[in-house]
Amino acid sequence: MAKEEEVHLKEVNWLEYYKSISKVCPWSYRSYTMGSIITIPYNEVTFETFATTFSVCKSKEGVQTDCFVYVCEGKSPQWLETTVKQLQRVEKYSDSEWLYSTPEDDDEGNATPVPVIIQQRKVQLEKLRQQTGYYNE
Repeated sequence: MAKEEEVHLKEVNWLEYYKSISKVCPWSYRSYTMGSIITIPYNEVTFETFATTFSVCKSKEGVQTDCFVYVCEGKSPQWLETTVKQLQRVEKYSDSEWLYSTPEDDDEGNATPVPVIIQQRKVQLEKLRQQTGYYNE
């Protein structure tokens, strides 16, 4: 079996990050502090398992997880964009909204400090966007 190349993960203060983006993503800080955002190092061997279980993932209190953030250190913006486009076309993930963020593509200062792919609940995200006037901007 091929050994996956070891990646040394950059230490990230996710609490501070989510706090810093509250103007553009007002629900992320609260979601993170409530334990509803799960951060997972990206691994191509285990990715599909995590992505598939997202739809049923709940806390021990029975609250649905809002978001999986897959940390993709060493991946280029082009790789992230291509991967997200592919994931959006996969039928078994049709209840998920796929996004990506990378510090290399940060025009407004809100990007994650490391490259990530984000998996969110599509219906929940649409509702939050409507509540905050996202579509009116």
